[in-house]
Amino acid sequence: MEIDPLISGLDKREKQIEEKLTRILEQNLNPFPFERINKAKKLLGIIYQCRQHLKNDEWIEAGKCVRDLELEGLDVTC
Repeated sequence: MEIDPLISGLDKREKQIEEKLTRILEQNLNPFPFERINKAKKLLGIIYQCRQHLKNDEWIEAGKCVRDLELEGLDVTC
């Protein structure tokens, strides 16, 4: 696993998720979009954990976070 593409992928996805979360809150088409908001927060939390594991050279734990993101449908290696 190469670290630089992973980190840039995490940055890209984090920015996309934050923008989408902002749009969800601004549009408010559904007065209770809790499911979408919770998923966005969950993905941001996993990205944060992954960054911490990478920072601490905990490669196995970082790999688990990447797997969790992929299970949630988010590809960070693009």
